[in-house]
Parts: sequence; C-alpha cells; structure tokens
Amino acid sequence: MIRQCFLGVLLMALAGMAWASPMKIGFVDLDKALRELPEAQAGAANLNKQVEAKQKEIDAKRQQIDTFQKSLEKDFPHLSNAQRQDREAQLQRMILSLQQFQRQAQDSLNYQRNQILKHIQKQLVKVVSQIGRAGHYTVILNDKSVLYVSGAIDLTGQVVAAMNNASVPSKTAGKK
Repeated sequence: MIRQCFLGVLLMALAGMAWASPMKIGFVDLDKALRELPEAQAGAANLNKQVEAKQKEIDAKRQQIDTFQKSLEKDFPHLSNAQRQDREAQLQRMILSLQQFQRQAQDSLNYQRNQILKHIQKQLVKVVSQIGRAGHYTVILNDKSVLYVSGAIDLTGQVVAAMNNASVPSKTAGKK
C-alpha cells in the first residue's frame, strides 16, 4: 500500500514536470532478470548441489537416530535403569546434534545465497544506471522500488536544505 502510494506520488510529480522536458520511464522485472542471467543460474545450480549434499547428510543422521531409537526400544526391557537413562540421554544428544547441524547448514546456505544475490544485484544496479544515462531515462522502476533516477529530477539536495532550515528554529526554541 505504501509502495503504491509512493509510486503514485512519484508519477504525479513526474507528470507535473513533463511539460518542462520529455519524460522517459522504464521498468525492469528483477525476478525475470535473475532467472535468466547465466551467473544467477550457475549460482542457483551450485546452491542446489550443496542443498542436496547437506540433505544427504541430514538423512544419514536421521537414519542413525532411527536405528538407535529402534535398538533402544528393542533393548529397553532388558536394560537397567542407569543404562536406559544413558541411552535416552545419548538419543537426545543425537537429536540435538542433528538440529544444530540443520540450523548451521541452513545458515550457511542462506549466507552463500545472499552473497551471490548481493553480487548480482550490485551488477544489475550498475547496468541499469548505465542504461538509464545512455537511454536518457528519467526514472527506471521495478515492482518494489526505484532503480534509477535522473539527476535532473533529484530533489535530495533541496529536501536536505529544507530539513536543515526547518530544524534550526526547533533548536533555538528549546533553549529559552
């Protein structure tokens, strides 16, 4: 909702400026770009291989736990109280170890995925900016944000100056 309002206000502001100079707006579907870029496809393939390898390790650990649990259930009537407690504690350690391994594997894979995406997104922003300048675009958008804005319509300096001027009276008002 906020994103739509922001884009609406942005487009209205740009429309008001349209009489001053020709306006050119572009759109980039980042999801499609990420699906089609060879570097992104290679990164996804590499991550999928790692996911499969980690899943095999997890499955093997689960199988060990299942085997140990079945053995415990079979031997349970024949074990002393102390032996039962030791084996149950061992089973709990195995389960906790598996859970920790799963968390670490997930964290590692998320980190690697984020590094790949960060690198590709950095390149995408650079390329979009180059296309924006070369194609004389006023604004280039995606479905979530503004990717490129021509310096001719950048009001950041004016906003900062206005905010600085507006904050001066409030500073002196508090010193009475």
